Amino acid sequence: MKTIAMQVLLAGSLLTTGQAAPAQQADSYPSRPVRIVFGFPAGSATDVAARRVAAKLSAELGQSFYVDNRPGANGNIGGEAAAKAKPDGYTLLAATVSEMAINKPAGVRMTYDPAGDFLPVGLLFTSNPVLVASNASKLGTVPELVARAKARPGEMNWAAVNAFQQVFIESFQKAAGVKLNVVPYKGTAFAMTDVVGGQLDGMVGYPAEAMSQTTAGRAKALALSGAQRNAFMPDTPTLAELGYAGMDLIAWGGIFAPAGTPRAIVDKLNRAIRNANAAPDVREALAKTGSEVKLYTADEFTAFIGNEISRWDQLVRETGVRIGE
Repeated sequence: MKTIAMQVLLAGSLLTTGQAAPAQQADSYPSRPVRIVFGFPAGSATDVAARRVAAKLSAELGQSFYVDNRPGANGNIGGEAAAKAKPDGYTLLAATVSEMAINKPAGVRMTYDPAGDFLPVGLLFTSNPVLVASNASKLGTVPELVARAKARPGEMNWAAVNAFQQVFIESFQKAAGVKLNVVPYKGTAFAMTDVVGGQLDGMVGYPAEAMSQTTAGRAKALALSGAQRNAFMPDTPTLAELGYAGMDLIAWGGIFAPAGTPRAIVDKLNRAIRNANAAPDVREALAKTGSEVKLYTADEFTAFIGNEISRWDQLVRETGVRIGE
């Protein structure tokens, strides 16, 4: 009887210790710098948002959080590097709707499973895409774009940086009944440079990049996605206003952790990300770029990601976009 009693006590002790370990791990986390991998070059909306939040996390959690850009292969290089990292919270992934919801159904050859290899941690921002035309194109409205594209099918060069933009452009072409020559670019900053320089007729941009160029008169915002006009781009109509249904697609960026990362660490990071996004200076910075953010808990962000994966899987099938071919 004494032996059995001792075994029960020992088992209870081990159980308590096992339950306490994750909490103790989270209490001491982070104890060294944390790397946030991003699979595209510096300068995009997600890169800027990740760096802004990283600075806040560094201040709140007492260790350096820094962004490590690993561009290439539609975000695959960065995603693979993060997926293979030890799930201890010291390597995170900043990713967009493209890598997490579109690449896989669109046929991109992937070395990791976005849903299975990562845990959603926190939302960085949401943004409505903008059709941006170069001044050299002399386009001033979407009807002008459509008319020229119909007169010269496949001759207008329009940049796409990621899978989201490719599906978005394909959706627009189907809605408008036109054919554009979609030119792949490795980064938004590179594409915008060529739009401003006149090497491209236009691109799908985001308010974060488009506003500085269009406000300065170096490019023209033709229309943006979304149910209503952007408060910081009040003169730019929505595609819905112009009669193009189904073009209310949004882009987003978020932070993810390798699968197996302790839930206590995920929750700690999520709270710090929500605190960062609630800060007045961050909200002001987001507003100035026309972006928004919702303060999702880890569970709410997980539900959001699940819905986005389902939505984009269906949309990719409908548009027939095959990025991996």
